Amino acid sequence: MSNLPIISLADLANDPNRAIKQLGNACRDSGFFYLIDHGLSAALIEEHIHSAHAFFRLPSALKAAYGHAHQPGFPATARGYVGERGEILHPSEGADLKQHFDWGIDRPGQSPFSGPSLVPDDAVAPGFTASALALQQAVMGRLLMPLRHAIVQALGLPASLLDAHFGQPTLIQRSSYYPAAGGTAGRHTDNGFMTVLIQQPLPQPSLSIFTQGQWQPVPCVDGAVVINLGDMLARWSGARLVSTPHRVQHCQAQQGCRWRSLSTRTSTP
Repeated sequence: MSNLPIISLADLANDPNRAIKQLGNACRDSGFFYLIDHGLSAALIEEHIHSAHAFFRLPSALKAAYGHAHQPGFPATARGYVGERGEILHPSEGADLKQHFDWGIDRPGQSPFSGPSLVPDDAVAPGFTASALALQQAVMGRLLMPLRHAIVQALGLPASLLDAHFGQPTLIQRSSYYPAAGGTAGRHTDNGFMTVLIQQPLPQPSLSIFTQGQWQPVPCVDGAVVINLGDMLARWSGARLVSTPHRVQHCQAQQGCRWRSLSTRTSTP
């Protein structure tokens, strides 16, 4: 079992001194923790997992119609479908054996991560995009601000310090599918502020993190999502908080979805 702490979002509001201290230790030690009492709908999560399974099993040519080459937004590589071996997270480990689909927050304009996205509708993939966007709204509405405030407070700083940098937050939301044998995502760190990871429960862990000089498994915990810090937050904190390498190695089919929250501002607070 993982030694990662389990932090309650409710405790961050109702018992902040203890919970924020626990959060600060997690952010400095491994940059990973489980979050419970997060308020995300289990039924909605199950709906998205079910509809994602159906999408990823569609014919390759149909899925490719939503690939990077067809995305109208900027950059096109931040949206749409990518097939197996279409991403390389760690060159020495080769191409990742997975499929994924990325959404974002669509806004008009030509700034990075703006513009529309080409996504499958219900005629192609019933419930896939609708459930993804409903989860997006829930994650951004329920988790981003209280976690951001608590992380900043764990550094001994005013909770609202970074609020000006999130007036129009940028989001990369991904649903990933790993094949039954040998699915992989190579060793990497996340380049944003924070990642929220929802895993499909499986008896054998597939996610692991490199901490304290060794790989440590991160098993699924019932009712919890996984939170990890990204490179941007590590830099903003002067490396007091850590962005930890992690990887995925599957021995059976699994999928999950994650949200990487970035700031739209490039200046450092």
